[in-house]
Amino acid sequence: MSRHDMVAQNSRSPQSGADTGGGRLALIIAADIQARDELERICQQAGLQSLDCTTEREAVALAREHRIDVCCLAFAADDPSLASLVGRLRVELPEGVPLLLLTSTGDATEHEVLFTLGITEVIPSSQPDKLLAYLLTRDAERRDPRGQHIYGKRILLVEDSRTAAHVITRMLMAHGLLVDWVKRAEEALERVKARRYDLLITDLALEGAMSGMALVGQLRQSGFEDFRLPILAITGFDDAARRRELFRLGVNDYVTKPVMEEELLVRARNLIIATGLAARVEAQRARLNLLEVTDPLTGLYNRQTLFSLGTKYLAMARRGGGAFSLLLLELDRLGDINIQYGHEAGDEVLRSVADTLLKGARESDLVTRVGDTRFALALPHCSADNALRVGERFRQAIERLWPFGMQVTASVGVASFSPEIDTNFEALWVRASLAVEQAQQEGRNRVVLADARSRSVVAA
Repeated sequence: MSRHDMVAQNSRSPQSGADTGGGRLALIIAADIQARDELERICQQAGLQSLDCTTEREAVALAREHRIDVCCLAFAADDPSLASLVGRLRVELPEGVPLLLLTSTGDATEHEVLFTLGITEVIPSSQPDKLLAYLLTRDAERRDPRGQHIYGKRILLVEDSRTAAHVITRMLMAHGLLVDWVKRAEEALERVKARRYDLLITDLALEGAMSGMALVGQLRQSGFEDFRLPILAITGFDDAARRRELFRLGVNDYVTKPVMEEELLVRARNLIIATGLAARVEAQRARLNLLEVTDPLTGLYNRQTLFSLGTKYLAMARRGGGAFSLLLLELDRLGDINIQYGHEAGDEVLRSVADTLLKGARESDLVTRVGDTRFALALPHCSADNALRVGERFRQAIERLWPFGMQVTASVGVASFSPEIDTNFEALWVRASLAVEQAQQEGRNRVVLADARSRSVVAA
């Protein structure tokens, strides 16, 4: 049995894309046995299962086959094969998986090249404890019990100094953040339009026609509100007048040069968490507003919305002399399904009817649920004759549903707006309700036009 086979077996042979029983998986790539053993030991201490290999071909195959959470490499920084390996791994691995290089050679220039290629962090082989600290910190960020972690959040960094950009990127990525870097404000504007970022960090002094201050102003004027895109500024000044100007423009917070890692991470974390909370509050407010106007079971608009918009439709018809009709639809004997199959089955029928009405209605029609078994459709620009045809079409569609092997039918009442009779929407509603009652009295499963009994449409 090969070493790869033994390691895969010891790692419980995780299937492609499958969960490893709650464990996290590290891919180790190292030609040197001693380095490979060291990486395995560190991963084990960090609570990671591991798969190891020695060649680019094996590494790519494993990355393609398994769900890798972190990739650890042991190579010389100037190894000519490293660029190809990193490039292929970045293609195969999910976005955000860190590539950590344990190396004994290389200077700052070579490291910058490695970062550009896709290496997340370069760790001296003489300091393996740094690799262990990275893995433990990253996992702690991911599993923060308060749910306020920043692991995996995406940051756009705008910095025209390559050296400063690499330093800041390393600080952020060491804590599980994903970083896109651009040099110019103009590039940043294009990036934020193309994808969503959790935070923008920008130096205020940038090369090119647009400064960082101008970038902030442009973003805020373009509709990127605080809860959509928080902005952290990097500045060399810390006087009160400049702080006021920064906040007036729309910067949420700032750090001063030289940037301290602890301060940068705290301020970035605070902004990301606060923005997330603000977005959730906004979503909850929108949901509450939606609940006020919709039926929670079917998702249709409710009676309150029908009367509100129906009043407007009627007023428009009165002013313009146009047609407007109201269709009420009462399901017949839905209680039989509730008794035989339970109320969950009855709810399923109601949702099915709602879906049928939505699919058959025009875009201008208002489809609502207004009672336990009653639905209503407001039909603007629809005459009595056309409303009768619409009601008959829906009656037939419901008759064809046959949920749970039982037929469901509907009694339908139609009332068309009459300026002489319908002084308000309530009057139109009453006439449509009387038409529904008439349809039920005449045997159900039929369509009746209000105040025109002879024009009722009876099922064959």
